Amino acid sequence: MADDDGAKARLEAAVQRLETALGQVSERDSGVGADVSQLRLEVEQRDSELSTLRAERDQLAETLSDTQAEAASLQDAMDAVSTRLDSAISSVHALLEE
Repeated sequence: MADDDGAKARLEAAVQRLETALGQVSERDSGVGADVSQLRLEVEQRDSELSTLRAERDQLAETLSDTQAEAASLQDAMDAVSTRLDSAISSVHALLEE
């Protein structure tokens, strides 16, 4: 009977260790699953943010292009005004010299 009690105690201890090990594996696996889900969510958020930033970059590039074209147009107008002013000043000098 003593052997039966010892065997029973060893069996119960082994079952307890097995249950503990299974619990740890289960906790670890559920933690990994949660980590993977969290990482997937973060990747989706980053993809969304990247798409938004690319759209903003494209808009800014278009605005820059429009602004550069406007600046070139204004420079042309300023050059034309400068030429006219130089001509008018020369005419005034010529009239004063007469």
